Amino acid sequence: LSSSLEYCPSNFISSGINAEYGESWINERVSPYLQESQQELVDCLLEQCESVESNFSRASSFAVGIHQLEIQRIKYMSTDYLRTRLHKIEKHAEYALEEQKDQDGEEGVLKLSPAEFVYAREHFRNLQLHLKETALKHMPSPFNNLDKKKSITAPNLNSFIFFKVKEDTNNVLIDPRGDPVDLSRDEIHISKFLPIATLLNERKINLV
Repeated sequence: LSSSLEYCPSNFISSGINAEYGESWINERVSPYLQESQQELVDCLLEQCESVESNFSRASSFAVGIHQLEIQRIKYMSTDYLRTRLHKIEKHAEYALEEQKDQDGEEGVLKLSPAEFVYAREHFRNLQLHLKETALKHMPSPFNNLDKKKSITAPNLNSFIFFKVKEDTNNVLIDPRGDPVDLSRDEIHISKFLPIATLLNERKINLV
């Protein structure tokens, strides 16, 4: 292949970047709630795709065809990844904002990127304004106010998911009613999401 395509998407696989992105995409699709934002990784891959496309004129038609397939795959993953996150943000906007506020300035996983935080805040404000203008202001007191605690739509963190073990991990309490278990690499288990959320954040498992 032409040396001008040395940064082509196919090289991402060997470097681990593409594989890591694929894992993040599946984890985001399967998990009931937002995972740590991979926006920087998305931007990196899309910039590399643009760089490759700008050099197509120097490559053979065969090389261009192969790389176009890979670029289309990456763009599809990126679009679906971002669409999945936006759906979760819109569904759980207030919950996500409260969680981000609680973790701000502390060590932990911030689920929203700066742009997603702005989007969630504006979406929530617009939704509240819409509810007030179309319904609440026409209702008698005390029904014309929203109870903040009752209005928050929280994700179902107790939903069941399948996960695959990436590295051996001992003494994991998957079921609070049972005993801790040892997880071996490449094993596949079923569990509620909440007990294994920390393992997912630590990249010791992948969702499948």
